[in-house]
Amino acid sequence: MSTKITSRGSLDAGSLGRLPTKEGGTIHFGGLKRTPVMGDNGLLGFTENHESPPSIKVTIAHAAATDEKAIQDFAGENLTYNLNSGKKYTLMDAWTSDPLELVIKDGQLDVLFVGTELIPL
Repeated sequence: MSTKITSRGSLDAGSLGRLPTKEGGTIHFGGLKRTPVMGDNGLLGFTENHESPPSIKVTIAHAAATDEKAIQDFAGENLTYNLNSGKKYTLMDAWTSDPLELVIKDGQLDVLFVGTELIPL
């Protein structure tokens, strides 16, 4: 029996619909960072701090129909990343985090969506 390894995905982004993403993408699960706490006799345990929120980073193929303003203004909606391995993740109450930048030579927009919670489906 063979195992399908995740290698592609499609992003359904609320009012933006399905975005034409290029190869690749990144899901950051967010969460806590655990830091060891040392004492005189060795390890005492660890502390937990919120390190970063969950996020999804994709590269959108840019074309004449691309609505950069709608992508930049995207906020407060859920988006779902469907992976070819069958896994799906929904990023809740997501927003576009960074200003957009168009790489003209490659016809692409790198977009970072940040949200309040990442839910595996």
